[in-house]
Amino acid sequence: MASGYYERMILVIGEALIDLIENRYQPGSYNAIVGGANANVSIALARRGTKQQFLARLSTDRFGKIIREKLETNHVGLDHVVTTDALSTLVVVAIDSHGVPSYSFYVNGTADWGWTPQELPSDVDLENLHATAIQYGCLTMAMEPGNLVIEDWVKSHYAQNSVSLSHDINMRPALGFDPDKERARVERVNDVSHIIKASDEDIQWLYQLDENAPNFQTRIDVIVRGWIGTSGRHVFVTRGADGVSIYRPSGVRLDVPSRKINVVDTVGAGDTFCANLLGQLSDVGALGTDAFDRLNNLSDDALVEFVRVAGIAASITCERAGAEPPTLADLNETLAQL
Repeated sequence: MASGYYERMILVIGEALIDLIENRYQPGSYNAIVGGANANVSIALARRGTKQQFLARLSTDRFGKIIREKLETNHVGLDHVVTTDALSTLVVVAIDSHGVPSYSFYVNGTADWGWTPQELPSDVDLENLHATAIQYGCLTMAMEPGNLVIEDWVKSHYAQNSVSLSHDINMRPALGFDPDKERARVERVNDVSHIIKASDEDIQWLYQLDENAPNFQTRIDVIVRGWIGTSGRHVFVTRGADGVSIYRPSGVRLDVPSRKINVVDTVGAGDTFCANLLGQLSDVGALGTDAFDRLNNLSDDALVEFVRVAGIAASITCERAGAEPPTLADLNETLAQL
């Protein structure tokens, strides 16, 4: 697979939906905004100038056209999008007085979850695209029947060791998932991933932890070490205003502080973090074949810097209403002021 800088490309697969976001200053008033964790990642990658393609199932309904227009406006690659007559997924996002979102989902039979094996790029397609990484996660890996199709596809690429595989756990408890079943699913997907991103809230819910218990952080450490096992896997745990913890296979945990800001809301912050982390890894050739070796060859200092910058990108998103990731120019302007 070609490895030249301009040929590196990140493939993102997953949901692109409509968020009906409540105006925190006008309760009961909503704006229709293009969302979905994986759509947000694709837009964030495009805005930072990283070559990407987005694999999505887009409806022919009015919401689907709005989604497509938003992606095209942001120069997201849509060469492998699947067009379907199934309805678009809707998510109602209520924002509390602190800017923290809660979610209600309208998902039954909608476009995002109907993946079939024939709709996914073949190995030849991926090689022709010069894909060095696949990003997936959130509802795409949780909603049947398509999630199992994508999981098998990811598993085959893990066995081939042909691309870096990045899993953003990004739980949505509001959908009424059973924690035990979800924990088994997440651990299964983690086992075929090279990079894992989770929030401390994701882990708390999955493992039903008491965040006020004195051993809360120790429990998280043990859980993450279990995900890594004897592999070269790297895990990034976001902790909101408390920053990000990097877990390396060597047993090292590196804690990176966050930038202090006034939060408008946190919608899309984790997606922005993922995109900017992967973008930087792509920039230095740390994604691709033999993924564990590429990650392990990075120094602690390099990873800390990548996470610091990705966290700052996420903080900029938190200063904006809705999922509006920064452009590379926006990010560089903020970095220059620090």
